[in-house]
Amino acid sequence: MNDILNKSIADLEMSTRVMGNLGMHGVKTVGDITKMTENSLKRLPNIGRLSVNEIKHTLKDLGLELGMHSEPLPKLKKTLVNDLNIDLILKVKEAFKKSSKKIIAKDTYTWEEMEEYFSEHEKIVKMFKEQMWNLFHR
Repeated sequence: MNDILNKSIADLEMSTRVMGNLGMHGVKTVGDITKMTENSLKRLPNIGRLSVNEIKHTLKDLGLELGMHSEPLPKLKKTLVNDLNIDLILKVKEAFKKSSKKIIAKDTYTWEEMEEYFSEHEKIVKMFKEQMWNLFHR
């Protein structure tokens, strides 16, 4: 969790406008955002309803929300299982992102192409399930 909270906002998938506005107000990390409330964000110049919704959506994708960390979290003891779980989840996310970009890039598809994309996603999910099963059933 601390790795995610210490992540730079530049690494997030948010519009340049939102990231620039947050940066101008001293918000540098994901943890800085989670310390803020919706109302405190709206009080910042050039951060309106749409920007707040974009920020909330980005946090939700990370399993976080506004106002959840008013104090820094204690450092967690690193364990092999913890590190592997996070690593696996991030790898699966990247694999889906790459595969999805291929799908979005085209205007029309044949059924064979769609089946290929579905198959690719099914392989990613299967690999993830197998790896997680191995972690929990050692």
